[in-house]
Amino acid sequence: MMFNKRLTGFILASGLAMLVSCQKDVQQEIIEPDANRNTSQASNLTGRLSYGDTLFFLRNQSGNYTKLPVSKPAAPGKFRSFPKGLKLDSISGRINITQSETGLRYKVYYVGANNYAIDSVKIVISGIDYRDEIFEIARTTNRYDTAFPIYNARPELLLPCGDDDEDDDGDLDDDDNQCVFDETDLNNDGNDDIPGVIQSKLLVDTKKGTIDVEASFHAGLFGSSNPPNGANKTLTFYYRLQDGSNRALNKITVRVYHYRRRSDIPQSLLNTLNIRNQMSGAVNSRIFNVPMDQENETEYDDLSGSSFTDRVAHLELFQTRPKRPPMIIIVSQ
Repeated sequence: MMFNKRLTGFILASGLAMLVSCQKDVQQEIIEPDANRNTSQASNLTGRLSYGDTLFFLRNQSGNYTKLPVSKPAAPGKFRSFPKGLKLDSISGRINITQSETGLRYKVYYVGANNYAIDSVKIVISGIDYRDEIFEIARTTNRYDTAFPIYNARPELLLPCGDDDEDDDGDLDDDDNQCVFDETDLNNDGNDDIPGVIQSKLLVDTKKGTIDVEASFHAGLFGSSNPPNGANKTLTFYYRLQDGSNRALNKITVRVYHYRRRSDIPQSLLNTLNIRNQMSGAVNSRIFNVPMDQENETEYDDLSGSSFTDRVAHLELFQTRPKRPPMIIIVSQ
């Protein structure tokens, strides 16, 4: 009897795995993880969740720029998303682009009865981000420790800052660059409105968006050449990109920490870095069709190998943990 039960479970898991292997990234089939799920409900799962595009830019306009879904499954449901930072109305699915954290990729879910994710879509709110990263500046004396901007959640993309001879001087130089980082003229009237983070010793390249981490530390970012363990600063700077945003004012907040040795970094902070790495993997995963709360646990294993209970716990964690601000951790010795 025990052998038959195990054999049946193996056949079921193998059948589900074969079904998933036939899915396409865009046309993802709906997987029924619970054998007791109402079949009449499943017959109503028509239509795809879509916002008409997967990349959205800020706009130079007064008021908020918002986006509604252009299609969604026919079954009754609500909208949820992760990571935290997307301004999403759970009833209508309306996304407030203006008020969302830019430079991130999000996964938006359409959640039906029994809190199961019926469908999902990945979207990007255009802008820059930085990796959560540990810089051991004393160990890299032969090179500069630099944080590089990530454009539109794709590290391989070049910044849209001009690649031709804009000033007609016969060569490509900084004068041809159409991006501005650490923008201090917020209303674009030709006058500075704020001092900018460079004044606070966060040394941002105003044309390239790179942050010279080592030089910032030695310039006195923490107010001392030997700051204490755990010293940190949270700084926001503004920027403009020559892309679909038409140089609309954008911003990003970064948090910089200092520890003397790598072993001084608290485990809680390392755990946060690990969770953020898992977030990125979950957003980009093809299959993440699990119950959306703890009330719908099932004995079957998730197709990735983790139990449904574990996947639910991770999803709930991702939805409550922010991906921002990016964390730059400086180890000085």
